[in-house]
Amino acid sequence: MIGDVRSYVLRHFPERQIYLRSGGEVKYYVLSTRLQLGVVSGLTVMALWCLFTMINLVVGQNPLRTSSQQMNLDKANFERLLADSKAKEENTRLMLAEQRTNFESLARQIEEKHQTLAQMMGNTSVSMPANGTSTIKYAEDRVLMSPTARDTTPRQSRRKIVKTASLSTGLGLDLDNSLNTLGETQDAFLISAEQETLDGIERNRALIQSADMDVETVLSESSFGKGGPYIPLENLVTDASGFVSRVSAIQARSAEAEALNAAVGALPVGHPVGGETYRTSTFGLRQDPFTKRPTMHHGLDFGGQRNTPIVATAAGTVIRAGRNGAYGKFIEIDHGYGFKTRYAHMHKTFVKRGQTVEKGTKIGGMGTTGRSTATHLHYEVHFQGRAYDPNKFLKAGLYVQ
Repeated sequence: MIGDVRSYVLRHFPERQIYLRSGGEVKYYVLSTRLQLGVVSGLTVMALWCLFTMINLVVGQNPLRTSSQQMNLDKANFERLLADSKAKEENTRLMLAEQRTNFESLARQIEEKHQTLAQMMGNTSVSMPANGTSTIKYAEDRVLMSPTARDTTPRQSRRKIVKTASLSTGLGLDLDNSLNTLGETQDAFLISAEQETLDGIERNRALIQSADMDVETVLSESSFGKGGPYIPLENLVTDASGFVSRVSAIQARSAEAEALNAAVGALPVGHPVGGETYRTSTFGLRQDPFTKRPTMHHGLDFGGQRNTPIVATAAGTVIRAGRNGAYGKFIEIDHGYGFKTRYAHMHKTFVKRGQTVEKGTKIGGMGTTGRSTATHLHYEVHFQGRAYDPNKFLKAGLYVQ
């Protein structure tokens, strides 16, 4: 079998020689059987590959044979994907623009809140010292202990019913947490201011009531008044956060606290004698030292040495100074809010009419001028033209120094 194949190959592909003559020279090339087989095999493979490719192009699946319908479908899908991408890009731009606007609006709101809080807290008279103990200052006095208010129903703070507003920009960034933290800080600031104001109001009300005075009657003598054109804030939040109404409520309470501070400053709760003394007569009915008959005594009598210092029991303005009949050498001071104090039987007076005095100012020396049996001070407290027991104001003075 092999010999037959060999004979067939040698018969069809015998060794051949190719002669070339050029320029008088003769050259020849030998084409061996193996070389001829190689060339024929290569050409055969190439022919088969070309035939396979042609058949595949004619019969098989290829992009050139894709129908126009498929091409249109692919084109429509591509255009849809492109339109979706453009729509997403436009939505992203709009969202960023909206968030930028919201952020700028929030920034303005926070700035306005900060300015409002700074102004509100800058005008308040309530302060917190470093040791954490709250004090209320009026004139030169300091509250030593809090008297008990007669109103057993405590005022309720609005902070428990006001929800904290969310300042989220909707982007889910750390900026959202920062804005919310700032909002919570401002709310805590409001809560602290509100609590301090309420505490001050309750203490001052209790202090006035401890002197057996009606708070509303005392406040009716207040000269505090407010007004002006109505100028609304356009950009400040007034919805769920309730910031404006809350600030307004605190400002109203701050105004009440300010009026109460001034009223407490007008209370004559100081002691009228600046030295050693003892009481010789009380307020009310007593036996007259001269006639021995029952009479009404409108003040307190304090005994002591001649020229023992007599001091103002609250800040005010001297409206009378000099001799006044049975009162002897006499001084009357108007403290405002309807309160006036009288000092009688003095040996000397050190102030003049129209002079402004502070609490504790030395205004005279104890004596026995006028209708008097011995050296002493006759001291009266008047409110709205009516004499009140000075002892009640002295007891209220135990809460301050």
